[in-house]
Amino acid sequence: MVLGAGLAWLGCQHWDNLQAKQREGEAVDPGQTPVPSNFPPPEVPVEFLQPGGWSNLFSGGKLTGWAETDYAGRGKVEMKDGEVHIENGLIGTGINFTNAAVLPKMDYELSYQAKKVNGTDFFGLLTFPVGESHASLVTGGWGGAVTGISSINSMDASENDTTVYLKYNKDHWYTFRLRVTPENISVWMNPKEYPVKLGSTVATVVKAYQEDASRAGQDLNATAAEAALRKLNPDLDKNIPARETIFFPGETKIIDANIKDMVISMRPGEFELSKPLGFATFQSYGVIRNAFIRKIPKPLVPLEGPGYGSNKPPTKPAPKGKTPAPPKKKVEAPPIPKLPTPKAKPNN
Repeated sequence: MVLGAGLAWLGCQHWDNLQAKQREGEAVDPGQTPVPSNFPPPEVPVEFLQPGGWSNLFSGGKLTGWAETDYAGRGKVEMKDGEVHIENGLIGTGINFTNAAVLPKMDYELSYQAKKVNGTDFFGLLTFPVGESHASLVTGGWGGAVTGISSINSMDASENDTTVYLKYNKDHWYTFRLRVTPENISVWMNPKEYPVKLGSTVATVVKAYQEDASRAGQDLNATAAEAALRKLNPDLDKNIPARETIFFPGETKIIDANIKDMVISMRPGEFELSKPLGFATFQSYGVIRNAFIRKIPKPLVPLEGPGYGSNKPPTKPAPKGKTPAPPKKKVEAPPIPKLPTPKAKPNN
């Protein structure tokens, strides 16, 4: 274990040193991110300030308000049919949002889809604000499986309590939903992993998925359940006897981090350039689409104390000839918008 940790540290140190050397010859002012001429200027989406309203971060299928992040040796970034293609770079490649003033810093949710085309490291890293600080959701780092938050109390995604090891197949779309509150950072993923048990067959796995879907309120017969599994797992007949991880449709929580009294920060290095909000890859080709953000609407809390009875505000008698106004209803958060599925196109 000590040897493995040492090798990981040396690898990260080599990466940081290489990045620093490559940047020495580049005439870029510290803290400045050049915006290429093909990137539209930032706009202020009013919806960011409206609790409950989802805003499309790639509105109109364009990179309006985004800049190509100034990583040394970065690869190509291109928007194709509403999808952001972040190609392999020498080290990191990505984009960052340029108008920090319109972004929520707390009490918000962000949902996006990411796909790995090739590579062996993270393919859809998300950097996001947490109050006045920032953190990153690492998806498939440190060789392709490590998922977690960098950093909490100076420990990165491979070291803290958020660390989880997940399998990411190439050319598969994964939906991530992030929620940030003053006391918690939560992440959900869709689809969800299902570890194949010893002695499993197609029939037993199909039955397990039917039971899982039933708990989520979905009634599926065996034929429909098997079709859904085969669509998500094309090599199902090979995966099951080999006891390889397969996926069930549906969302599951993969990170539930208590951040009260914790120090939230980014891992020191080049990826700090992704602030205040950004997507990035590391020696991998990733694709991002359907990125939405919203502020979380807070439900009304009943008043407490003398004169309020059972936690209900006292009612004032209505003036003569007027009907009392009905009580206010709690503000309910709308569901995540249904994500469109573009027609599949061959990768170039």
